[in-house]
Amino acid sequence: MKRLLFLFVVVFVLFLFFSVNQKSGQDAFVGVLIEGRPVNAENAEVLADTDCIPNEAYTTLTCTAIIQANDQIIKVRYTHPIKTPCLSKGDKVNINEA
Repeated sequence: MKRLLFLFVVVFVLFLFFSVNQKSGQDAFVGVLIEGRPVNAENAEVLADTDCIPNEAYTTLTCTAIIQANDQIIKVRYTHPIKTPCLSKGDKVNINEA
């Protein structure tokens, strides 16, 4: 059952994903829009990064970023290496609809 759920999530990510990317040389994340409408935005502002949950091996975190982009609030669920800091309030990110 877990494998089926995992496969569904992977397929879903392939259809709807966002790249939350800071300036060159910074970290890049790929995530799934879970609330709001799809947008392309530069210098969108992170309002919060919540619900960070580690995987079983404690190598990655899956978080929900709350972002203000183009006068709307969106939520993006994304995964990043545990050694990479989570997004912080006030961080600027670029969002590219794939």
